[in-house]
Amino acid sequence: DVEVLYHNAYTACELHADDSDHKITFFDEEMKRQRLWERKVEDDMERALAAKEFKVYLQPKISASEEKLAGAEALVRWIHPQEGFIPPNKFIPIFESNGFILKLDDYMLEEVARQQAEWIAQERTIVPISVNVSRAHFTREDLAEHICEIVDRYKVPHSCIELELTESAFFDDKKVLLQTVKKLRDNGFLVSMDDFGAGYSSLNSLKELKIDVLKIDADFFRNVEEVERGMLIVSEVIDLAKKLDMKIVAEGIESRDQVDFLVQQECDLIQGYFFAKPMPVEEFVEKYKQ
Repeated sequence: DVEVLYHNAYTACELHADDSDHKITFFDEEMKRQRLWERKVEDDMERALAAKEFKVYLQPKISASEEKLAGAEALVRWIHPQEGFIPPNKFIPIFESNGFILKLDDYMLEEVARQQAEWIAQERTIVPISVNVSRAHFTREDLAEHICEIVDRYKVPHSCIELELTESAFFDDKKVLLQTVKKLRDNGFLVSMDDFGAGYSSLNSLKELKIDVLKIDADFFRNVEEVERGMLIVSEVIDLAKKLDMKIVAEGIESRDQVDFLVQQECDLIQGYFFAKPMPVEEFVEKYKQ
């Protein structure tokens, strides 16, 4: 059937449109399943947001020197009524592609602000919680005002919220990014750069972009053959960050050897499975209630 052949060929082209390694692409059933999944996600996303199926999970950030809770990162998980637990890699790339990530980010920021307000009302000791701000947001010049408006609905001190942006945002509209980050910091928010070293890292981004926290990408700790070189780079990045008056978070940490090395290098915070996986808010409260 010519129409089926055409749609299959078009699907193959679309799925590898941005992949320069695929000069020739052959359609297969996995592509069909992937396209059907994308359609299902897009059909369900608005309903899921309204029904609060997207849940906040918190992964602790532990003080390297004292091994005590010092912060957390808010991560999204989708609990679907039919599909059950859907991991983020199954829906985040789709949302980034279709623009729905803007609504999801706002939702996550509001949920974190609501939770912090609840803990403040209960007179709990709170720690800063970081929320991801996708690069797609940085096309709007009033982003800082927009973020303030969401958080201020709950009368939460801005210092309780840390805003994580990826280094890739630096390569879009740099002028808007620099203005937005300055406004956010002037308004008392902490700003961090996530996944430093994961892609096309540029020291220019550290020179021009004044931020509070630098997150070292976990890949530095994963390749056993290159671990010695990775540790050397981590050591130098930590030293550079401290000279620039930034805190360092090492993420993806999975062993005591890595923790001991980071403590020796005077890393500030450690995030990873060695201390804790991301967990539902209720579990986080129970684990760290003291």
